[in-house]
Amino acid sequence: MQSSKRGWIGMDGGGSKTVAALCDEQGRVLARAHGDAANVMSGPWPEVERTLRELIGELLRQCGMAAEQVAAVCLGLAGADRPETTSLLRGAFGPRFGERLLIDNDAAVALYAGTWGEPGVVLIAGTGSIAYGMTKEGVRHRVGGWGYLLGDEGSGFDLGRSALAAVLRAYDGRGESTMLTELVLDQFGLRSPAELIQLVYGAENPRKLLAEASRVLLIAAEAGDTLSRRLVEQAAAELAALALACLKRVGERQPVVLAGGLLTADTLLRQRVIERLGAHADTRIPAHPPVVGALVMALRHTGIAIDRQIRDNLQKNWMGSGRG
Repeated sequence: MQSSKRGWIGMDGGGSKTVAALCDEQGRVLARAHGDAANVMSGPWPEVERTLRELIGELLRQCGMAAEQVAAVCLGLAGADRPETTSLLRGAFGPRFGERLLIDNDAAVALYAGTWGEPGVVLIAGTGSIAYGMTKEGVRHRVGGWGYLLGDEGSGFDLGRSALAAVLRAYDGRGESTMLTELVLDQFGLRSPAELIQLVYGAENPRKLLAEASRVLLIAAEAGDTLSRRLVEQAAAELAALALACLKRVGERQPVVLAGGLLTADTLLRQRVIERLGAHADTRIPAHPPVVGALVMALRHTGIAIDRQIRDNLQKNWMGSGRG
């Protein structure tokens, strides 16, 4: 790439993975990269910093670009709006990018991916869960997102934990029988539910492992398992409550963007959430991943208006590649 060229970097980092991309001023995505989780609250800071540095380096290598050619970097990471996390990120990347560095949370970039920076509410259900809104005046509101120990209702972690707990209750004879037992054993290659103890408590990242178990619960629910369907209904009620509470704080009718792996896939959970939101909101499901919102933030940070051409370029680069 010629030295006169410039690039804008966006990152979306949550509890299970980080997606990074680099685009030009027309919104054409020139490079993409994926890495491990980038959530300081659920992983050691040195590992998070290493992941981010590696992703930035990979994007620059793909484009043959130097750091000086980067016009803006938007780090949209889980928990990045907490002062202590912002301080760590500024200390690590501020010397290299200075005022070109923009730090925000992953909920904000997911919102921008669905509204292109306009007002609205985003409801995220991935490893964790949160509702995040922005008014016409730019005032932000959050509901939930208190982490797996204090919240994350309806999240992948919440569903996965409920699924494994149900399997163990059935194994003890304290709970109803469920097809989850067979599915969970197959999913993790176990012979007995008792082996879940070593699997979960011996895992390097138990939160991520439990979130992966949510897929099994959704499969069982789709197949008609009574207990699984009940757990999905409970999760849908919790997620809808997050969005509705956030809409109330925003104070006016705004679109609700659905984000996170549990809501971007066409599952029973998503269907039930949309039904519960009903006439209260205009739900949107972007055809592109939240990292696009980080690119939008980066472009806007340097005064670039997100016109129709830029939108089209950002969108078409992700068609057929999944929602990331």
